[in-house]
Amino acid sequence: MLDTITAIYENGVLRPITPLALPEHSRVQIQIQASPAVESPAEHRQRVRAVLVAAGLSLPRPPDLPEAKPLSAERREELAHILAASGPLSEVIMDEREGR
Repeated sequence: MLDTITAIYENGVLRPITPLALPEHSRVQIQIQASPAVESPAEHRQRVRAVLVAAGLSLPRPPDLPEAKPLSAERREELAHILAASGPLSEVIMDEREGR
């Protein structure tokens, strides 16, 4: 059987990323080839976006649209408080339907 897998080397042990279809205590030969450097999250998002656009599953991003920045912890807490004040979305929808 010849198979290529990805593994992570930690504390002196190679740990496969995905399960292997091997019986316990199987003897294998390993050829080590370093993977390319891991890209940053921003590079990954850009590459995924390009693939989705090329596949016709997404529209291209307008050039003048700024990159979204993550919310601060304070802003997340503020939004959670605002949204929690109105109750669960399911209750809001039921109340709206009863009012019709």
